[in-house]
Amino acid sequence: MDNENKEKLEKKKEDTQNVSASQEEPKLEKTNTEEIKEEPKKEEAEVDSEEYYDDIDYQQKEEAEKVKAKTRSVLREVLDWVICFAIAFVAYLLINYFLICAPTVKQASMYPTIKDGEKVLTIRPWLKGNEFEYGDIITFEAPIDNKLYLDTDETLYTAQYENYTGLTLFLYEFLDVNKVSYIKRVIGLPGDHIEIKDGSVYRNGEKLEEDYIREKLTQTQEEEYSDVIVPENTLYVMGDNREQSKDSRSFGCIPYDRVNGYIVCRIWPFSEFGTIE
Repeated sequence: MDNENKEKLEKKKEDTQNVSASQEEPKLEKTNTEEIKEEPKKEEAEVDSEEYYDDIDYQQKEEAEKVKAKTRSVLREVLDWVICFAIAFVAYLLINYFLICAPTVKQASMYPTIKDGEKVLTIRPWLKGNEFEYGDIITFEAPIDNKLYLDTDETLYTAQYENYTGLTLFLYEFLDVNKVSYIKRVIGLPGDHIEIKDGSVYRNGEKLEEDYIREKLTQTQEEEYSDVIVPENTLYVMGDNREQSKDSRSFGCIPYDRVNGYIVCRIWPFSEFGTIE
């Protein structure tokens, strides 16, 4: 009997423990379920936060790319302008050196034919084959005031010039650095005998009738150039305003290769536009 009661009590005790255990398991499951339910919420919040920060980074990156693109566009435009300017400048130099130019007259030596401040159109001499004629109005490089060389058969009666080389020559020829030009009228061609006497100009013994000059008298400037046989490939030139013209009477005959060009016409002022005689 005691054994039976003892077995019953133990069985009852086991049942009680099993019931307690079964009651606690749902609570634990519920707790675990709640934790599982809460954890996704936390993960979702973290994902949302990350996406938010990713959006900000993407916007900043997009803005940075826009700034870079705009900067590249500005630099490209500036580069295009620089290239266009360089091409235009080179084209100007080539046209100015090989074809035509439009200098402004800054002297009164050709008055009244050409006045100070007027602009004239000039073509380069090789376009006419260096074929000069009496009465042509030309521009040429101004000679030096003092002679560099002693007169010989080759340099007698010929104007003297500085000799440039290298970069100095380029700047002088193409950019006109330190270049001064004169504008005069052709009076004598190679082989002509030019004399200035009695206030007049004689060419090969014949007195010239010069209706274009301002003063009717032509005075000598340097005795050595008042009676000249014009050397080969040179020109004897004089200004129409004889009293205010420094010309071949002062520095001798101008070599062909120092002639800048022929005067074609007057282009400024527009009211005086036209050919010049």
